[in-house]
Amino acid sequence: MGQSTAILLIATLLGVAFAVAITFTTSAPSSHLLRTIRFAVVCAVIATFVAIVLIIGLRLNFTASMPLGIYRIDHVAPSAMQRGMFVAVCAPVGAAEQGRRRGYLATGTCSGDSEPLLKTVAAIAGDTVTIAADGVSVNGHLLHNSKPLAADSSGRPIASWLRGHYRISNGSIWLYADNERSWDSRYWGPAPIRNVVGAATPFLIAGVLPHVAELRR
Repeated sequence: MGQSTAILLIATLLGVAFAVAITFTTSAPSSHLLRTIRFAVVCAVIATFVAIVLIIGLRLNFTASMPLGIYRIDHVAPSAMQRGMFVAVCAPVGAAEQGRRRGYLATGTCSGDSEPLLKTVAAIAGDTVTIAADGVSVNGHLLHNSKPLAADSSGRPIASWLRGHYRISNGSIWLYADNERSWDSRYWGPAPIRNVVGAATPFLIAGVLPHVAELRR
């Protein structure tokens, strides 16, 4: 299910429930016509809210890579990319295709009809990334929960990016999420900066954002 569809469905269900509650729990007596009008007005307000949400570019996150909630997606210039920045980004083509086949990614606007991911920019051009048995390090700092796994949650084998030292080239970034099962650069390597849809800013979330202070050094 794509982001727009998910937001629309959730908001519609909440709107209908809210409208029904207002219509049938009001203390003042009213005719059937007035209840119908009240219901229609509330639904219209909810529909307007949904339209605004979609227009201003909010994204609903269901995954464990980032806290559950709603994020605002804003344009960010490639030259403004920084370590520790949260972004909505399309996975590289090969990774997106595998993600869709295996059900890691829902449908969306990225290549291969996949959805953008919410990730942290762990490394930018000039940084050194090291992949080892214990995880991924950026400029000598080991990232929490970055150890590549041999299999996914369904037991299917999953190949990590080759172990070794890498220097991030111009036009590329290394993507990461503080979760042991995150589908990120530990499996598919650097991603093109052009794949970044925008910077992701928490709008309404449940939980604590990942600690990324060490990435900003």
